[in-house]
Amino acid sequence: MKLPHPFLFIAGYRVYSTQSENSERVLALCERNSIPYSKTRLDGDTLCFSVPFLYVFKFEKAARAENIEFISISSHGLLSLVLRYRKRYGILLGLLLSLWLIILSQSVIWDIRIDGERRLSEREVKAVLSDCGLDLGTKRRDIDVDTLENRIMIYSDDIAWISVNIIGTVAEVEIRELDLAPEDEDGEELSAASNLVAERDGKIVGFENAGGNIAVEIGESVSRGQLLIGGIYGDEENGFRYCNPKGRVLAETVRTKEIKIPRKAEQKRYTGEVKCEKYLIFFKKRIKFFTNYRNLPPTCDKIIIEEFLSAPRNTELPFGVMTVRYLEYENKEVSRDDETLRNIADAAVDGYIAAELSRAQILRKKIDFEIYDEYLLARCKIKCIEDIAVRKKLTIES
Repeated sequence: MKLPHPFLFIAGYRVYSTQSENSERVLALCERNSIPYSKTRLDGDTLCFSVPFLYVFKFEKAARAENIEFISISSHGLLSLVLRYRKRYGILLGLLLSLWLIILSQSVIWDIRIDGERRLSEREVKAVLSDCGLDLGTKRRDIDVDTLENRIMIYSDDIAWISVNIIGTVAEVEIRELDLAPEDEDGEELSAASNLVAERDGKIVGFENAGGNIAVEIGESVSRGQLLIGGIYGDEENGFRYCNPKGRVLAETVRTKEIKIPRKAEQKRYTGEVKCEKYLIFFKKRIKFFTNYRNLPPTCDKIIIEEFLSAPRNTELPFGVMTVRYLEYENKEVSRDDETLRNIADAAVDGYIAAELSRAQILRKKIDFEIYDEYLLARCKIKCIEDIAVRKKLTIES
């Protein structure tokens, strides 16, 4: 059960972290005990999440009962802020001044809205705008729209047309991207002619959306590099016609994979020491106003949390607080038992299948384990149906 951010801020909440291997157990515990949680984020091998103050005691009691290790990082919310900074009048004055600037300031760009991007991401377009002189915090009087548009057209090789309209404190940007050369289904730029050949050995079981001069039949065994679908038609007498064949050629293949898991490994153990920095975010500036340490420990995890104010219509304002926390840990060498090694090997095989065979149909998977004093060796044999066609460009001699 998740709670919206405004409720969390009013009611107050506490931020926890735990090892990523405990993620499923923690979330299942919250669902089972009807404990609301929010702002979950996986940072490396650490899961961060928030629990409202009203459920903190219930969560910690349930987590200890199930032997789940967790670290209480920080407390947030309206009540927490009031109690924490009730005697720091300078911070209160700074917050009031910043709010006054947000309300009254009409001289700078507060928001940039992009429309028309396809291949380019919004972040990439904003990076081009920033390099050419348009960014959050840019003074409106310093923006010459015609000059800015011309500068962007010269600067970017991906933008064919751009229109910038300044409406109040919002810059509305509309772009049209340059059309690239035709690409195949995998995003590779097509040449004048090509063939589809076998990437590996296999037995043909079918075709999908095939187009071109098909050179193999269903049930035929093929070897790596063999022609599957040709891009050449005709003969020397009548002349040749060239094309780029398309489609998927499905074949039954066998993949093998060896994975070696060492018995000894370093395991991260948190000491419970947490170092903290806080920054005031104002447009692109980061102003440090709090720290509780002098020197960082030699080994620590860095967690960055940025919280911005929101305006009506869910517009995120470039003003907020960034909290940087350093969680100290120690690396201890541990010796893993046989069952743990098998579980790690199984997970490694699943990762290999997810990375290399995500679009394949797995027919059978067999894993043989060989256990030695220093390591475990897993030999995996995977039988599957996959697309074995890869494009090979042809050189046409005139």
